[in-house]
Amino acid sequence: MTPPAHWACALLYGDESGLETEDCEALEAFTADMIAQYGQCLAIDVSDEPSFVTYHDAKPYGVLACETLTFTFDTTRRD
Repeated sequence: MTPPAHWACALLYGDESGLETEDCEALEAFTADMIAQYGQCLAIDVSDEPSFVTYHDAKPYGVLACETLTFTFDTTRRD
């Protein structure tokens, strides 16, 4: 998955302190969808090479073009 690079601390460590309100809302919606689909939203790895793109996995949540990182999530279904 390719969410915004500025979500990295929140996704990996649960630290949303550097995010604006609209970023927190978009991240919460993304997380809710991941939980609905997989039963969790657990980032387990991330690339170290950002890429600036228009279309990414946070676009449906109102996030505009930005630098993204490639995250690996544990998608083992947990119910």
